[in-house]
Amino acid sequence: MKHVIFAATASCAVLLTAVAPVAASPADDTIRIASPWKIGALKPSSGTALSRSGVVETLTKPTKEGEIVGLLAESWVVNDTLDQWRFKIRSGVSFHDGSPLTAETVAANLKAFKEESSLRTAPVKEVTFEQDEVVITLERPYSILPAILADWNTAIISAANLTDERASSLAGTGPYMITDASDPATLKLAANTSYWDVRPAISKVEYLFVPDAQARQAMVQAGEVEFAFSLPVTAKRMLAGANNVDVDIQAIPRVRALKLNGAHKPLDEVAVRQAISYAIDRKGIATSIVGNPDTAASQLFPASLPAWHDKSLAPFAYDPAKAAALLADAGFEKGEDGILTRDGERFEIELRTYDSRPELPVIGVAIQSMLKEVGIDMSIKQGDWTIISEGHTDGTLEAGIVSDSFVYVPDPIGALAENFYQSGGFWGSMNWNNDKFDGLVETYQKTIDPSELKTLRQDMVAMIHDEQPMVTVTWYDDVYAVSDTISNFEFDVYERDFGLNRLIWAK
Repeated sequence: MKHVIFAATASCAVLLTAVAPVAASPADDTIRIASPWKIGALKPSSGTALSRSGVVETLTKPTKEGEIVGLLAESWVVNDTLDQWRFKIRSGVSFHDGSPLTAETVAANLKAFKEESSLRTAPVKEVTFEQDEVVITLERPYSILPAILADWNTAIISAANLTDERASSLAGTGPYMITDASDPATLKLAANTSYWDVRPAISKVEYLFVPDAQARQAMVQAGEVEFAFSLPVTAKRMLAGANNVDVDIQAIPRVRALKLNGAHKPLDEVAVRQAISYAIDRKGIATSIVGNPDTAASQLFPASLPAWHDKSLAPFAYDPAKAAALLADAGFEKGEDGILTRDGERFEIELRTYDSRPELPVIGVAIQSMLKEVGIDMSIKQGDWTIISEGHTDGTLEAGIVSDSFVYVPDPIGALAENFYQSGGFWGSMNWNNDKFDGLVETYQKTIDPSELKTLRQDMVAMIHDEQPMVTVTWYDDVYAVSDTISNFEFDVYERDFGLNRLIWAK
């Protein structure tokens, strides 16, 4: 048996009942958060709200350096063939409803939500439990399972919630518990005074779903909330004179991209997707819309992920003439109205986008104009983020502007497996079926040798870059604001936890 044991740091034992010192606080002792991320259904796979606000927790988590360590799992071991993992479940942990965290409940969670979480990308054969261990048996060697189980959508909830789909609340194991979820745009939380790790110093939290970025900015400026996330790029300048709030910009491993349906003609042709890529002025979008020309994406992964960023790849530069030539070679001709036709069919596609990321609809309009220059007629349909996931699921999505993180699974291979493997995922490619790429993903997941892993990374990135199943537009900076009444906040580049239990009121 090969032992690969990761446990929470020794300091955790000391901190199990620790409470951060309390400074002066507002009369209601409440942290208020203006967030663009919809709350959705009360289950872990519905979105990041429950994870970010500290209601639910996963078996594992990443450190700042990206190492995977234990959270609800104290440790784990894997066999020599990397196809059976045993996770020891932390003892002494209770759900918010008072029921104990057990291996049986964890196994039931993983099975219940397998197809709704990142676990669906793993070759899972069976999930069982033995005493205090969850045993996951796989169809093939799979080295990244601990990283998969750090994704927010694999969080664990109580056994009662698994059997009651109409529950008006939800019991996790985190530092805050739900007290009121009757308003679909608000989660009201209270400190979990029995929390197993660092117990909150601030007694209440209100998580507010505010889809409009300007509204979030106004709320934090007026002192109505202590936090506001995913603000407009102008917020740094607009709030520069505010004496009650600090605004910061954080580079994060996230991408804005044009998602294309590879089963929709003519998007099923590599040359057509390449033409679309050449038609997009990334530098112009990054400068005028995103506010940082350095975020113009030359490939899928940014330089901040050096193991996955290949400097040798030639970028798809803005070249409308080359785009037009590729489309002409593919048999398209411009009609009298300037729109391309082939075999009597106009080149028309619908672009879907959502406004929880405020820049996405604006980028969509810019791309619409750029594609029209080369003869592609693109209409735009806007909604909330489910307009993408639902369109992917029912097959009606033709194209979409999306934003996605590379490190929800804290290893970029997780993003590739989630979004490009076997027809793709909600936030990645769609109906791009490439057996060679799938084979590379599977080989990577059972490879340990560093030099072999490097070659596999280069091959996978190059294949996506060449075939353009998803057209990368810009990389990402996140703009956020924090009230000066709060201390101890640290931005989480993995976008999974606000760390609310470690906050205190500033003196």
